Amino acid sequence: MNMKHTIIGLNIKCAERVRSYLRVSHARQIFSVSMKYLRIDFRKGLFLSFCLGFIVRSIPEILSFRYPIGFDTVHYAARIKSGVVWYHWTSMFSTWLLYAISIPVYQITRVDPFLLLKFMAPTLYALNVCGVYYFSRKALNWNTRKASIAAFFFAFQLASLRISWDLYRNTLGLGILLFALPFIKDLKTKKDFALFISLSTLVVLSHELVSVVMFVVVLGVIVSDFLKGERARVIRTLAAVSVASAIFLTDIFLRLLVPINTATETNVISTYQAPAHPGGLFFLVDHLSVSDWVYYSTYLDGVLHVFSLFALLFLACLPLVLVGFFRDKVLDGWASWLLVGSFSYLIMPLSALAYWHRWMFMLVYPFTFYAVNGIGKVWESKDKIVRPNLRWIHWMKVSKETARGILVLTVFLGLLFMTIRIGDYGVFSIPTTRLYFPSTMLRNAVLLQDTEDTVKVMEWLNEHMLDGSCVLVHHPFLSWTDLYLDKKHMIIDYVNDVERALNVASEHGFDPVYLIWWNKNTEWYGLAVPEHFTYAFSVERMSIFKLDNL
Repeated sequence: MNMKHTIIGLNIKCAERVRSYLRVSHARQIFSVSMKYLRIDFRKGLFLSFCLGFIVRSIPEILSFRYPIGFDTVHYAARIKSGVVWYHWTSMFSTWLLYAISIPVYQITRVDPFLLLKFMAPTLYALNVCGVYYFSRKALNWNTRKASIAAFFFAFQLASLRISWDLYRNTLGLGILLFALPFIKDLKTKKDFALFISLSTLVVLSHELVSVVMFVVVLGVIVSDFLKGERARVIRTLAAVSVASAIFLTDIFLRLLVPINTATETNVISTYQAPAHPGGLFFLVDHLSVSDWVYYSTYLDGVLHVFSLFALLFLACLPLVLVGFFRDKVLDGWASWLLVGSFSYLIMPLSALAYWHRWMFMLVYPFTFYAVNGIGKVWESKDKIVRPNLRWIHWMKVSKETARGILVLTVFLGLLFMTIRIGDYGVFSIPTTRLYFPSTMLRNAVLLQDTEDTVKVMEWLNEHMLDGSCVLVHHPFLSWTDLYLDKKHMIIDYVNDVERALNVASEHGFDPVYLIWWNKNTEWYGLAVPEHFTYAFSVERMSIFKLDNL
């Protein structure tokens, strides 16, 4: 009897296991069929990544609707409204591509420049996000899933969002670069050759720093091919980059040897104290010389700025970057040059590369590919943890939970940067990074709530400024004056030293002297209204101050 019950029990268990197996098999079959129909080909992935970038970058534009966001955005609006693509014949060799696109669109549509830029910013960002997908597929030969993860991861990173906040020329150039670089690996066909010539030329006409990145990458590829004895490929590469090189070198030549004043703001007197350029080379900066913008009181002060910005941008994803690091002849030169530019101050503070913070922002591109490769290694590993291949950091370990946590944190920080404001400051209001990284995307040169009042004080100045008078304009307001203030009114531009601006006004005999500022009890940028200025006009938080008989 016991034997009979035992056999029956075994039969029941076997039957349950068979049913369970059939259920799992059926589920797998359904999943397999579903994935077959949901499979994304290359073009669909490209389109979806473009849509992702456009939607993500549209979030802050929608939340700030009616008001522009980005420090340089007001400048772009003024340039678009001016209708000038080239100020001088020498400008044909400069970075005018963004204006060649935006100005004709504005002249045809006559839409408000700020509204046009609200559409242009997400479009440029979408170009970069789908460019990351394209580079992943074509240059790195990643599958659709891995390339899509790269596009998604890039779209929410703080550095990529910061570039798109107001560096529109930079964003355009980087977007084109992502489509150009895959061709440099293999220029076999005439079509590839022609496409690289066209795209590399567009890069040079888009942005100077991006052009330098492209030439460094091309040089690295040439050296790699030369060392391998592939002379024919070296010659093809040199020929393909010759047009872009000619335009770029001509622009450098004109800047160094043919200094031509192409400024159109004849009513602006600048008191800006520029940093020292060692040897007269505009691309080198002495960060320890006194200037109004990039001056550090001590070497350690500059070091703190460099490392704090790097930590803000990349500390969260750095474990994945190190775990996923791999050699590639395009990424090798790309990442190496950006690291040199980012940390050049640490080595040569008296002659560092200019705009070290912008080189650091652009590290997000190679870092994205390394980090996503790290995600792939972690998820595909049978071990619980994965360590970097580099011996000196072999102590580091990344688990699947850590990788998921980094992805979630990246999305969270990106959404926070795009959407949150706390009073007059954002969640990223850090003293040592404030000069390079805004506290929130929801602001421009002034706070959003001050935008309408800024326009109103400009309109008041247009009606009330007298002949022989001038207005002291702090640098964040300069583009606003270019856009709204009549050109007949004299402007004295300053950054940190309002007393120097007052001395210039006195030397030129201007009387009265006006000052645009927030209300008198408000301190911004470490500055306040000087004594003896009195209220001339006020609206909410913004005011015009006046000083007679200077």
